[in-house]
Amino acid sequence: MITGFHHLTAITKDAEKNKTFYTDILGLRLVKRTVNQDNLTDPHLFYGDYKGTPGTILTFFELPKVGHRHEEDSFIHEVLLKIPQGSLLFWEKRLTARAVRLIENDDEGCTFLDPDDMKISLVEVAEMIAANQATNHSEVPAEYQIIGIQGIHYTVSDVKKTEAFFHDVLGMLLTDHIAHPRSSPDEKSRLIQSTSQKPSRLGRGAIDHIAYNVPDRKDLEQILEKAKENNITVEKIINRGYFQSLYLREPSGLRIEIATDKPGFTLDEPLAELGETFALPDFLQPKRKAIESTILNRKK
Repeated sequence: MITGFHHLTAITKDAEKNKTFYTDILGLRLVKRTVNQDNLTDPHLFYGDYKGTPGTILTFFELPKVGHRHEEDSFIHEVLLKIPQGSLLFWEKRLTARAVRLIENDDEGCTFLDPDDMKISLVEVAEMIAANQATNHSEVPAEYQIIGIQGIHYTVSDVKKTEAFFHDVLGMLLTDHIAHPRSSPDEKSRLIQSTSQKPSRLGRGAIDHIAYNVPDRKDLEQILEKAKENNITVEKIINRGYFQSLYLREPSGLRIEIATDKPGFTLDEPLAELGETFALPDFLQPKRKAIESTILNRKK
């Protein structure tokens, strides 16, 4: 069913600063420049490995007027990214040289903040990015490149109910408040009990939702049925063009997406040209003129 992470989606205040950070400093590739399909006035940027492989994707909605986020009761925070064994020193020097805000740095990993104060940790793993997935536009050598998403931290109002959601609906295994797919034990979703009763609020640097990967549409249908059986709030099941998605609300109210790994980002751009155009899936083409007039011409 769930095979691993697909992507995360967060909020940025400035798309250009965001793009510079993720492509120039972290060495990821801009694999799709498009629109937030739920709000056609907001740009949506996708970064990942060279091929835009599910599990490597970090996406951002640009909201220039967004305020500060408030992390209190239930919220998603800190993404852990995999880097090859022995590359931590390279990343420590690179981030320090570029004045990135390091907040923790030891033998276990390196934790820092992106331009919108989203928390990111780099953790070493015993693997390296595949040659055909390595990006080639930056100064980051393939032997040091970010491999993909290794983990996510959730703070929730009721850990037991959220654990039941991950196990009963998503079919994941649980160990010490960590959920992981049966086929990908190293990809971990850590569940932390909230100590606040104040509501959280999305804002700059907040993670809007996490998406988990499934092979195809029938897996979405199976999870949909499980969600209904367990009285989980279902938002929608929808074709996003690049993948098909099911949106759920776990018991603490956080948004969880389940996305298929196909057809992928080469649906409307050749592999060598990913991210070079303002892309829209076929069903949005009739609205292209209006979308472009809002997004491509708006003042930064």
